[in-house]
Amino acid sequence: MSEIVFKGAFPIGDTDVAALPVKEIGPAVAFYTQVLGFTLIEKTAKTAKLKRDDAEIGLATNGADPEQASVYFEVENLDALRQKFVDAGSNPTDFRIDQHGGSKYRVFFDKEPYGVCFCFGSKLE
Repeated sequence: MSEIVFKGAFPIGDTDVAALPVKEIGPAVAFYTQVLGFTLIEKTAKTAKLKRDDAEIGLATNGADPEQASVYFEVENLDALRQKFVDAGSNPTDFRIDQHGGSKYRVFFDKEPYGVCFCFGSKLE
């Protein structure tokens, strides 16, 4: 099985990937590091910066609604990542093909327990 590699994090809609809204920093950092495999780079009482491979994100208790935030992660080895979520007890969507900017992407969606919606995908050649 190939390694799962995060190649980037990109906003969906008006979400700020440098300040994904969370209600509490501590539990959110634990989720992103333990479940998604991010490394904590920097943390304050109200913010955190995390990185995994080439994807960098920020978390913030900024009053914004996590349920309204969405982020796209470009990933190598989507099948292994989706299976990892299933094995961890999450309920990701089935794969589908989406189009964006004239390109096709194979994607699936999942939601973190605090509300932010994730789209994981890779561009089809």
